[in-house]
Amino acid sequence: MEGRTIRALAEDQRDYMVRFRRELHRHPEVAGEEVWTSGRIAAELEHLGIPFVVDERRNVIGRIRGARPGKRLALRADFDALPMTEATGLPYASEIPGVMHACGHDAHAAGLMGAAQLLWQLRDQLAGEVFLCFQIGEELGYGAPEIIRYLKEQGGVDFVAGIHLMPDWQPGTFICQSGPLMAGVAGWEITVTGKGGHGSAPWNAIDPIRPAAEILLRLGAIQGTRRSAFEQFVVSPCIFSAGTARNIIPDTALVSGTNRFFSARQQEELIAMMEQTAQQIAASYGARAELVQGPPTMAVVNDPAAAALAAQVVREIGGSVQQATPLLASDNMGDYLQTFPGIYVFAGSGPWEGERLPIHNAAYSPNEDALTWSAAFFTGLTLAVCGEGEQLSKAKGGMTDAAEPAESGFPV
Repeated sequence: MEGRTIRALAEDQRDYMVRFRRELHRHPEVAGEEVWTSGRIAAELEHLGIPFVVDERRNVIGRIRGARPGKRLALRADFDALPMTEATGLPYASEIPGVMHACGHDAHAAGLMGAAQLLWQLRDQLAGEVFLCFQIGEELGYGAPEIIRYLKEQGGVDFVAGIHLMPDWQPGTFICQSGPLMAGVAGWEITVTGKGGHGSAPWNAIDPIRPAAEILLRLGAIQGTRRSAFEQFVVSPCIFSAGTARNIIPDTALVSGTNRFFSARQQEELIAMMEQTAQQIAASYGARAELVQGPPTMAVVNDPAAAALAAQVVREIGGSVQQATPLLASDNMGDYLQTFPGIYVFAGSGPWEGERLPIHNAAYSPNEDALTWSAAFFTGLTLAVCGEGEQLSKAKGGMTDAAEPAESGFPV
């Protein structure tokens, strides 16, 4: 009964969430530039009456205190867009040239905002606190460190949860398995340094291009010959850069890419192997190689107890729970889960009929039925962590209608 009531309450918020999501969709901003979007989310929380802070990176964190002390829960949604030209043809398509919400982050933010409105109205039934974490810059690994630091400064949380909408499944289907769900990622650059010279006399120079090309090819052998075939990881050289003219041997050549991995130890071993390979190859040509690694985003690894609780909530609200193969894609939700116990779930957002376009496709658009499932999941999970078992069937009569999204007052 309780789960069905939560679903009904979330359905009451559908039009509100759809309007809010479409407004965000029309005004996308890429990672690190979310000025309008951050302000719009802050304005909406203010309209709802929910206390919030905006940090130095423009993350927006709302806070709902329950009627009694209890557990502390953080709910996270990202809101950055991608540098892509939209090809959906929708009436609410992006109004910003070359930028679109092709990963569903507009829907992530709208789903959490719908849950925020429900939880604010149900706050007298909560024992504890809920932090509503609207995060910038996920696509480039931004935002999470500042929110995590803020949560620690507030005394930490007992549980953290997030949702990523995925078109592989229909709305109402959730992937909330324990253990690895998404890989960690770290960028790297290998710079090969030789000695520049004239293309007509390579013996008077040290060509960095040949060793760099060999390094690029040899990196691919790590996965096939130097690590177990049962390990899940990817070494992806995606940039090769050298030279300025056809008759000039350059001083340097660059190979750059990313690694995807499921443990910090695995990444440390890969980097050590890559560095050794690069240095040995470069030395054989009389050149030098230096590898620099960027800060890693950790793998998304779900806590077993959190996964079990999430699955229970999904079933109570009428959804279905499925299993999936972990993805080698990455998300800095993993940084939260390295700090606090919790769960990151995939939720279905595919069409009921027709082609299921992948995320990061210029024609991708999530099924908006997924918004009500997101709000119901967040609300049900919060009541499971911070509630005291009250009958929500009594709450529906006291709920107000969904508020109209506030006028933003921010320039587009």
